[in-house]
This record gives sequence, structure tokens and C-alpha cells, in this order.
Amino acid sequence: MNDIKCTIIQDVLPLYIDEVVSQDTKEMVKEHLQHCDKCQQEYDLMKQDLYLPVEKPSPLFNNISKKFRKKKVMVSIVSVLVTLFITAGAFSYVFYYETVIPYSKSIIRVEMQNDNQLISHYFGKSYASVNETAPMPLEIDGEKKNVSFIFYTETIADSPSRNLINNEKNLNEQEYSWKFADSGKIDAVYYADFDVEKIIAGKDSWDAILKRAELIWEK
Repeated sequence: MNDIKCTIIQDVLPLYIDEVVSQDTKEMVKEHLQHCDKCQQEYDLMKQDLYLPVEKPSPLFNNISKKFRKKKVMVSIVSVLVTLFITAGAFSYVFYYETVIPYSKSIIRVEMQNDNQLISHYFGKSYASVNETAPMPLEIDGEKKNVSFIFYTETIADSPSRNLINNEKNLNEQEYSWKFADSGKIDAVYYADFDVEKIIAGKDSWDAILKRAELIWEK
């Protein structure tokens, strides 16, 4: 048995270790290993389990991972804030942003009652606000008259005229009345939007407003 070459033994060692050799070959290899230190060492090496070291994440990978997580958190926070901002803006626009309602005889009528009280009648669902000025002296066609301006506003959430546009409803279904202050002193009522702050700042004037206003009542 000692005459068997080591190369032959080493060739069959894998099969010997896996126990897929014949009994005679097994005895042959076993006897050879008892007398050959070189093959015994080779056998011991083959018998050792192969352990793969667990790779630890590199510091560079850890830094990239931390930065990615921070960026992800920041993106989430920014997204939430943007969503809240857009929602708040949309809510404010729908419920608080007022626009002037264009004048229409079918929606707004002004009349003097028997008690000399001047009334503005508004036909529609509702309105956001009504703006009126006290009578002021203005020159119209070379004649001084006490003029009062008025206009109504609406919001998207509660448009006062949308039902009149979308449905052929009875104008008397709903009616809102507004009493003018100092009715007895008013000679004419004009419908026009105005901004008192612009007038004070010199960016607009009552004469300019009168030119673009629409006469809706006159004595």
C-alpha cells in the first residue's frame, strides 16, 4: 500500500471524504494516510469547513445610507408641508377669496319704499358681502348729485348667482334686502367695485369709479 503514489491518493481524497468510494479504496486511502504526513495534511485541509467572512458595511456605505435616509425624511417632511400649504391655499381661495358679482337686473334691484327707505334687493342663493358708500356729492352732467356706490361679492364655495346660471329658477324663490344708510339724501345709486385704500393712496378716485359704474337707481 505504501507504494501507491500520493498523487493518486490526493485525487481520490474528495471522493473518500464524501464517502462515495468502494470499501477497498477506502481501506487503501486510510492506510496510506496513516503513513503519509503530506497526504494527511491535504486530507485535513479538505475536511475543514469553508467559512466565508461576513463583510461589514464600509464607512462610505454607512455614510451614503445615512445621507439617503436623511434626504428621504426631508423629502417626506417637505412633501407634507407643501401638501398642507396647497390645501390651506385652496381652502382660503374657495371660502375666503371674494370676487365682484357683475351687475344684472335679474339679480340686483334697487327701489325706494313708501317710508323713503332705499332698499337693494338681491335675488339668488346668497352672497359673501355687500359694500356700500355713504352718499357723496359728485358732478354728473354738470349737476351736483349725492351718489352712493354699491357692489356685491361672492366666493367659489357659496356663489350667489350660480343657481341662476345653472337652473331656470324663480327669482322670487329667495330674496335678500339691504337698506341704504341716509336713504333720504341719495339722488342716485351706481353699481361699481371700489377699494377705499386705493382711493386714499391716490391710485383711484370716485370720479374715475363713476365713469366705469352703472346707474341702477335714480330719483
